[in-house]
Amino acid sequence: MDQHFQLDRDLKISPTDATQTGDNRWLVSVTISDQWQVIVGPNGGYLSALLLAGVKMVNQQALHSVRSVTVNFISASVPGPAQLSIQCIKQGRTLSLFQAMLYQGDRDIAQATVTLASDRLPISFCDINLPEIPHADTLQPMDWINTDSDFAVPFRAHYDQRVGLGPTPFEKDDSGRIGGWMRFKDLRPVDDLGLLAMSDGWYPSIITRNLPQTVHFPSLDHTVHFLCSDFSSFGLETFIGFEFTTEVAATGYLIEDGKMFSETGQLLAISRQMAAMVPLEN
Repeated sequence: MDQHFQLDRDLKISPTDATQTGDNRWLVSVTISDQWQVIVGPNGGYLSALLLAGVKMVNQQALHSVRSVTVNFISASVPGPAQLSIQCIKQGRTLSLFQAMLYQGDRDIAQATVTLASDRLPISFCDINLPEIPHADTLQPMDWINTDSDFAVPFRAHYDQRVGLGPTPFEKDDSGRIGGWMRFKDLRPVDDLGLLAMSDGWYPSIITRNLPQTVHFPSLDHTVHFLCSDFSSFGLETFIGFEFTTEVAATGYLIEDGKMFSETGQLLAISRQMAAMVPLEN
C-alpha cells in the first residue's frame, strides 16, 4: 500500500528490519506510532494491524489470504521502538499458521494468532444482511474534536465515522446496538490491514445501555474472521458498514460482536471481543 497513507506509514516494516533467528522464527524491529493514541497507549486496532503486518511480511505463501486474527492484549505500550517475535507454526500448501508477540524491553504488549489460507471450494452462502443504515452521504461525520466525550480520543482523527444505527455516544436507548459507516479520512483503500484496524475503531456498543455505575471497557482479546480475500474492487472513497452489539455481560466482563459490510451489502468480516468492565476513577 502507498506510504502516503497514515496507517501505512505507521505500519511500515521493511525486510531489513527482520532477522531470522531459527527455523520458522523471526525477530522484527518496529516502531509504535504516536498517531493512534487512546487514553492509555495506542488503539488496539492499530496494534493488531502492526502484528498482522509483521506476519504478512515473513509469510512465504503469496496465495494465502488472511482468514482470522486473534489478539490478546497483555499490557499498555508507549510510542517508540518495539519488537515483534514471530513464529510460523505451520506452512502448508493451503494453510499457514503464525504466532506473533509484540513487546517493548521486557514488557509483553500483545500476542496474535494469525491464520492464512488459500481459497478452497466455490461454495458460498450468507444469512446475515446489511442492516438498514441511511446512506453515508446523508449522515454527518462525527465531530469528535468539539465534544467532551470520553471517546473523543486522538486516534479517531484518522477516521470518517458516520453514526446511522443506534444512538450517538451522548445518548442511550438500552439496546446495546450501534453502527454506521466508516472510512479513513485520507481515503486509504480498504484491505485486510485497514479492516482489522477499523474493527476496533468504533466506540463500544455497551455505552448505549443504562449501567448502574460509570465504567470503562479495556479489551482483553479481539478476534476478526475475514470473509473477503479480494479487496481490489474497493475504491478510494468506499465506506465500510458496521454493526456492533453487546448482548451479554456477566461478572464484570462483556462480549461485543461486530459485523463489517461493503456498501453493496457483502459481509466482509465478523469480529468478537471480550472486554473487562472497570470502574472509572475520577
